[in-house]
Amino acid sequence: MFALLGAYAVPTIALMIAAFVLLLVELFIPGFGLPGVLGLIALGAAVVLQFMTGSATVALWILAIGLAVLVAGVIALVRSLDKGRLSKSFLVLNDSIGASAGEAAKNADLVGSAGTTETMLHPAGIAAIGGERMDVVSNGEFIPAGEPVVVTAVEGTRILVKRKEG
Repeated sequence: MFALLGAYAVPTIALMIAAFVLLLVELFIPGFGLPGVLGLIALGAAVVLQFMTGSATVALWILAIGLAVLVAGVIALVRSLDKGRLSKSFLVLNDSIGASAGEAAKNADLVGSAGTTETMLHPAGIAAIGGERMDVVSNGEFIPAGEPVVVTAVEGTRILVKRKEG
């Protein structure tokens, strides 16, 4: 193997190892990308070093193997973040914020209820419906404060209203 790499076998291998270590550091330490850039430069330097010795075939093999290892590493990382050990770590936020089923069901009963806007709806604002202040949205219509409105639809926690006619 070392004979295949030519006179620069040890520096080429050292640059490849440094490149992979720096790219691993980039994956797990937040920052602005310095280790990643240095890793890519080290990988490029290993390829250029082999081109300088006149072995373009070996340089292309080094580049192909390096890129294949990087792609495999990224795929393994993404899978681990999605379903593996990393998905259970502090690095991944698995909780979601949403309305409880009870709140969504309570709001579904509001369709057809009347109320009054407390703030101007442009198109979102606050209305008093059934004695409660609620965040509501009109269908793009600007409705001034103090206007009577009626609930037309409820989509999860989003309450759609329109100006009451009559």
